[in-house]
Amino acid sequence: MGRHPRVTRDQVLQAAREAFAERGFEGTTLAAIAARLGVSPAALLRHAPTKEALFREALASGGQEPLPSDFLAGVSGREDPVPVLRRLALTLEPFIEQKMGETMARFLRAGAGEESGAVRLPFDPRRSSSPPARVLAALEDYLRRARAAGRVRVKDPRAAALAFMGAIQSYVFMHRVARLAPPIPLPRYVAALLAIWRRGAIAADRRPK
Repeated sequence: MGRHPRVTRDQVLQAAREAFAERGFEGTTLAAIAARLGVSPAALLRHAPTKEALFREALASGGQEPLPSDFLAGVSGREDPVPVLRRLALTLEPFIEQKMGETMARFLRAGAGEESGAVRLPFDPRRSSSPPARVLAALEDYLRRARAAGRVRVKDPRAAALAFMGAIQSYVFMHRVARLAPPIPLPRYVAALLAIWRRGAIAADRRPK
């Protein structure tokens, strides 16, 4: 009987996706990807014949992948909004950064080819099933429930959801693209963001302590 592979194809593609997003095609080696999985570079070639093939497959557009906002479907809206929004922010930021890294890796790999000069998104922004649209819809729905429960004060839940997402997008841009120095740690940024929301959008908890 043959030996079972130590890693699955999905594990290989996930490790490759993360490595390429961080360092691009040229800056990533098969050895670096293999090290993430604790296997030899040769083990990767059982799943893709070349580094180029692994890059294409790892960064191919996915389907209905899990999103950081999926947990909001199980939140009633009656809970304290601060932990809910904190959890969303702390998981959404690395997700956005990962996707931005993937997009940049594709763009740089295109080089002088036909796709040069255009950044191809990994999703169709016009579709309601795109990751940004799904996250926005999930956050908007949560804010509507929280407003109905008296936990937030927002007249326009969709605009409020867009503003919250925009704040996280801005953090990603400032740290990954603008490279602010010294960088502000994400938890510190989220704490400041939630302090602003407490002052305006989040209703005071009037329950007895």
